[in-house]
Amino acid sequence: MQSISIFREITLKQIVTEGSKTKAQQQLNEQLTALEKELAELEENKNRTLTEFSLKGAEEAHLQQIRRQWEMTRAQYQTQRDQIRMEMIAVDELKDGEEVIINSIEGPYELRVGEPVAQAMHAEIILKDDIVVEIR
Repeated sequence: MQSISIFREITLKQIVTEGSKTKAQQQLNEQLTALEKELAELEENKNRTLTEFSLKGAEEAHLQQIRRQWEMTRAQYQTQRDQIRMEMIAVDELKDGEEVIINSIEGPYELRVGEPVAQAMHAEIILKDDIVVEIR
C-alpha cells in the first residue's frame, strides 16, 4: 500500500480587515438585539404569568418559585449579553492584517509513504473578506 485516505483538521483563519471587523460587529449587534428582544418578551411573559396566578389565588410559595425560575433564566441571558459585549470589545481591538482563527473543520487527505506526518495532520485555509487567499 503506497497511500491511505485519512481525515485531518483544517483550521480556518481570517485576515482582519476593516470590512471583516465591521461585518463581525454587525453580527454581534444583531445577536445582542435579538437577545434583548427575547429578554423583554420573557419579562412580559413573567408579568402576565404572575398576574394570572395571583388572580387565581395561587399560593405565595408558588409565585416565589416562578420568580426564582425567571431570575435564573434572566441571569443566563445577562451572561450571554456580557459575553457578546466582551466579543465586541475583542473585535474592536483586532489589528488590520492580523490572522484570527474563525473555525476548524475536518477534511480528507491522501497520506503517501515517505511524506512527513506533521504536514499530513493539519492544514490551514486563510481568508480575507471571505475569499480564500492561501492554503497552507
